[in-house]
Amino acid sequence: MPYLICENCGGYYHLDDDETPNDYDRCHCGGKLVYSENLDSKPPKSRKKLYIALSLILILTITGVSYLVFFIPHNEGLKVSTPTVIASDYRGTVSKQTITAANATSNSTTKTIAVITGMHPREKLSIRTVSDMVTQYNLTSDQVIIHYMVNVTDNPDNYVNGRSNGEGLVSQYIIPDVKNSSAEVVIICHDHAPGYGMGYYVATPKMDSPSVAVGELIENTLPEFTYYRSSSNAEHGSSTLTVSNPLAAAGFRTLVYEMPQWASYNQAYSESKKLVATCFQAI
Repeated sequence: MPYLICENCGGYYHLDDDETPNDYDRCHCGGKLVYSENLDSKPPKSRKKLYIALSLILILTITGVSYLVFFIPHNEGLKVSTPTVIASDYRGTVSKQTITAANATSNSTTKTIAVITGMHPREKLSIRTVSDMVTQYNLTSDQVIIHYMVNVTDNPDNYVNGRSNGEGLVSQYIIPDVKNSSAEVVIICHDHAPGYGMGYYVATPKMDSPSVAVGELIENTLPEFTYYRSSSNAEHGSSTLTVSNPLAAAGFRTLVYEMPQWASYNQAYSESKKLVATCFQAI
């Protein structure tokens, strides 16, 4: 059974008994028509186009895999412990995870930073970015990050009650755990609305010398950060009295870290990473 097959689009036309190949010049797509006795015989050019298409698919697949391997963040160089709940009550839960370099040994002398997220549950940007950053941070063999995660479940969206519950969880459960840890710097993470400080900043409410030294290093190293010093007649909030001051009084270099809540995820992630790097430098 004779056919005319288009070498461009692969379409075909069955020739009737009273028709000849000379009756047709071109396919409707403009491609050249090739005579064939059956449909199993494809024009060479059609095969060539098929091979080209398959080759392009293969190249795109290899490119996609290469992107996943080389450009998507990985943490194969880290040991990230499964978060464990260290305490819970009617207000919510407190979890803890430890992040170390994969090549760290138990005999290594370590520099340890404790990071607290979620104390004020409505501050979603700081919770997301810092939580992601600490589990992807490129730690050296002598660096450790302890991440304390506060999950307020009782009135988390109520400004007053949510904050009070978070601060209570930190005061009752995290501070005692930090005191039993090897942490040398504690970073309490927040994000702020317009009018509550400039952009990215750190503060040292107690103004103890070790904390001030870290604040000044950040001020001199990271131009995009502002360092707010507390004055003797400053009015302190509840979190200062119940969390940051007790930590500083126990000998920990304590920073209150604020990021602007209108910042993009990528920028907040990047600035948080720089802050942690500078704090390691201070130890």
